[in-house]
Amino acid sequence: MYLPTAGFEIAETDRYSGSMKREACIIATKEWHVGDEIRHCSGTLVSLTTEEERALEGGRDFSIMWSSRKDTMCLLLGPARFVNHDCCPNTEFISSGQNAIAFKFLRDVAIGEELTAYYGDNYFGAGNEECLCATCER
Repeated sequence: MYLPTAGFEIAETDRYSGSMKREACIIATKEWHVGDEIRHCSGTLVSLTTEEERALEGGRDFSIMWSSRKDTMCLLLGPARFVNHDCCPNTEFISSGQNAIAFKFLRDVAIGEELTAYYGDNYFGAGNEECLCATCER
């Protein structure tokens, strides 16, 4: 991510100012095109036990996602954890190894645009009714 050619940077966002915490996002530092894969913005999936999952419930400071490959909840580590959700995202999760993910672009993205991914149908409550993404804000 610190490589000039990485194509992204971690930045602060005020989109979720209601959380009363400093929040981060991923911003494009180069133009990206449909089908491009951003391999440097990667993440490692670490399987959680039921006890670990319960201990993290309610605390949105951690990026937790369901892995269909592992058939379990996982903690997402690495810069990928800063890719925020949007109901109309510009990237999608792709596998980049047994325990790793990266992103593939679903549409062209300009320099300065935030990278987003779709977290799932019920990540933010039933039918994502509590979603605060830019698409739902419109």
